[in-house]
Amino acid sequence: MSHARRVAVLVAATLLAVTSCGSDPTAVSPRDTAVPTLTPTTIRSPAPAVVPTTVRSRDAAVPTVVPPPVPARVVASAVGIDVPVRAVGVAADGQMELPADPATIGWYRFGPGPADGQGTVVLGGHLDSKQYGVGPLVRLRKVRPGQLIRLSSDGGRTTTYRVDEVRAVAKSRLALQDLFDRTGTPRLRIVTCGGRYEPDNGGYQQNLVVSATRL
Repeated sequence: MSHARRVAVLVAATLLAVTSCGSDPTAVSPRDTAVPTLTPTTIRSPAPAVVPTTVRSRDAAVPTVVPPPVPARVVASAVGIDVPVRAVGVAADGQMELPADPATIGWYRFGPGPADGQGTVVLGGHLDSKQYGVGPLVRLRKVRPGQLIRLSSDGGRTTTYRVDEVRAVAKSRLALQDLFDRTGTPRLRIVTCGGRYEPDNGGYQQNLVVSATRL
């Protein structure tokens, strides 16, 4: 395993949950771990997985590096969600970085991608913000089991997932190891904020998590 891959696994194992939405400043803190919170200055983006393709030449077989597909857009047509995806990492406070604009969702680039044979693709975004207003992820709560979500990648690849569960969970009880799972059935999880908004108690009190299995 390369140094970059080991770093990526460590980040996924210790990463915090999706943080605030809009004006909510509260973040889920790491629990039951002695591993310090990682910041962008202590990690490097992992080298992309390579798929060697043999190209014949007169003298030798020359490997061609084919980068894995990068998510570019997520569509849940049943509820009218169609938003661009941007690759993100870890913010300065140790949380999963989220795009400032709630009309864009982030893909955790240190975890699995849509072409990987196992593990969970994690997308996270803000519900709203003071600067941009309410975003399309407000409709995520209308998603129902059985509906399809399509994740388009650069290069024209589209991966389809079927929704298994839509669950609201208190931020303090969000299971991080499960959320950022790197093994098992290929899945997709989309996370945003939800529940009551309590400005004097850290803002939104819950995370909304949509879980889907790749078809």
